[in-house]
Parts: sequence; C-alpha cells; structure tokens
Amino acid sequence: MQLLIFVTTFLIQFIIATEMNLISPLAPFLSEYFNIKDSSVILFNLGYSMVGIFVPYLGILADKYGKKKILSISMIIFIFGTLIASVAHNPILFAIARMFIGLGYFSLSGTNISYVSEFISYENRGKASGILRTAFGIAILTSPIFATTLTNKFNNTASIYLPLGILALISLLLLQKLPETKKSLDVKFESKELIQLLKDSRSKKVFVSLFLILTAPILLLNYFGIYLSNEFNLSQINIGLAYTFVAIGTITGILVSTLITDKIGKLRSTKIFFCILVLSQLPIPYVKNLSVLIFLTTIFAFGLDGGFTAFQTFASEIQPEKRGTFMSLFYTVNALTITLYSIVGSVIYSIGGFSLCITLGIICSVLAFFILLKLDN
Repeated sequence: MQLLIFVTTFLIQFIIATEMNLISPLAPFLSEYFNIKDSSVILFNLGYSMVGIFVPYLGILADKYGKKKILSISMIIFIFGTLIASVAHNPILFAIARMFIGLGYFSLSGTNISYVSEFISYENRGKASGILRTAFGIAILTSPIFATTLTNKFNNTASIYLPLGILALISLLLLQKLPETKKSLDVKFESKELIQLLKDSRSKKVFVSLFLILTAPILLLNYFGIYLSNEFNLSQINIGLAYTFVAIGTITGILVSTLITDKIGKLRSTKIFFCILVLSQLPIPYVKNLSVLIFLTTIFAFGLDGGFTAFQTFASEIQPEKRGTFMSLFYTVNALTITLYSIVGSVIYSIGGFSLCITLGIICSVLAFFILLKLDN
C-alpha cells in the first residue's frame, strides 16, 4: 500500500508542478495566441496565486473529514481548470482557468505532504518528502520541452492541458484505492483556528522565514532569462539550456536532501542548505562571466530545493494534530508571496535591474537564516 501511496502522490506532485512551470517558457506563444503584450503574460499568475487565500479552509476540512477526500476534491478542481484552459481562446477565460488550477495546486501541495506524513514515521519522513520533491525537480526539467514541442506542433492550449487533465484523472482514480486518514471532528471551521496557529511563536517563525526565503528565487529566476538575454545576448534556445543546468542543481539538491535529512535532522539540514543558498547569491551581482553566473545559480538552486525539501518536512511536525491546516497555511504563504512579487517584481527590476533583485533576495535570505537559527527541533 505504501508503494501505491508514493506512486499516486508522486504523480500528483509531478502534474501540478509541470503546469506551474509552463507559463514562463510559453510566454511568447501565449502572447501571440491571446494577442496580448509579452509583459502581460505574467498576470496569468495573479489569479493563480491569489486563490491561495482560500486554501487554509480546505486544510481545516482535510483535518476534519480526511485528507484523501480533500485531495480528491482538489484534484477535481484542478481537472476542471485544465478543461477550461484547453478550450480557452481569450485571455480572460484562460485566466479564470488558471484560478481553478491554482486553487487545486496550492491545496494539493499542502495536503499531499500532509497525507503522506500520516503513513510515514517522522524518522523516515525526509525520504518521503524528498521523493515528492523529486517530482517537482523532474517537472522543472521536462515541462519546457513538453510545452514548446506540443505548441509548436499543434498551436493550441488543448495540446498541453488535455494531457495534463488525463494524467490528473488517472491520479484521481488511483486516489480512490488509497486509505483515508484519521479524522479530527473536533476541528472547527472557524477563522480563530487559523489565528490561533498564526499566534504560535514557532509557527510565526516558520511562516516569516518561508516568505523571506521565497523572495530570492522568485526575483532571481523570474528575471534570470531577461538578464541573460540583455547582458549576454543569449538566444531563446541557449537561455533554455541555462535553465536546464540550473534545474540540475534543483534535482541534485533534492536527492542529497532526501539522503541526509533523516540522518542529520530536518532542521539542521534546512540550515545547511539555506546557508549554501545565501553564500551562492553574494557574488552574483558582480559576476560578468556567463559560465560562473550559471554555475552560481545552479548552486543557488541546489541550496534552495535541498533546503525546501527538509524545511517542509520539519514544518509538517510543527502542529501534528492540525497538520493539514498548518501545511495549507504554509502553501498559502507561498501563494501570497508569488502574488506580491508578481505585482511589484517588475517595479523592482525597472528601478535597479537584476542587481537590485539579487540584493533584495540576499537581504531576505540572510534574515530568514537568522530566524531559522532561533528555531529548535
């Protein structure tokens, strides 16, 4: 049964991560397909991330009525979004589709790790989290190739979203064969439940450090391609290759974290990887050599995803009795951070360029690291 649990949750994580990573490489296609400006494509992420504010309530329902049930409901929402996206011929309808997909994504991300945590001992949970995070890494590697190949051949959104919808339907069917988690009927569907979690000292440190840590990759990776094009005059193909090298850092970090996290401790692993993340950023604003820049960014990805793998495992035990609610809040912070920088990121870049983005990321990463130092196991 554990094998089926891993296969199903791995497939879910792969599907939702693939969709999440489609928009950036498809920006030129989406701009032409919907007849909008290139700079407007990023707005498709706004509705996608803003719906994350509703996810904590799904987390409460997961704790109350069972995580498998909420996984199934979230998957149905995601499938509905892919169906709308596949037939969308105007940007408004596509944006609406991504709202449903986003609600499914953030709910599935939080509940997925919560569900697995119910069946895996804490001593082995780092491996479990690493396996799920590996699906994320593979999705980063394959999604640009998947998206550009199909859109070049068929020139429509259906060629991308129908296959994702079919895979999601398969995942939904597999879910029905999995056991349900225990239910906590005493959990109440009230805002004070969320406020109570937010007032907890350790919870606040986790959420604040999460926001600060996410600042760096959002600002760096969103504008990395533009910087490579403007500063080094790279073609679209070579920019794609650069992102592929960076993705190797992602997968390597996840694999190393999977192997060592349970052995040396979740929080200690988090601190080590995020220290690497901080140190790798420091020289980036001053580097003028392309190979060195890509190498440093790859090390950055290694620290980021290795650390995030351990960090979300550690976070899953902050409130074990309300794990679904807490991890939903965890991914709500993720969603709100993406929303914020989708709005202000272009302003930051226009004011100070790539260097200002990196500098702000360094400051936030350092602050997050010091907060993590104050946390205990």
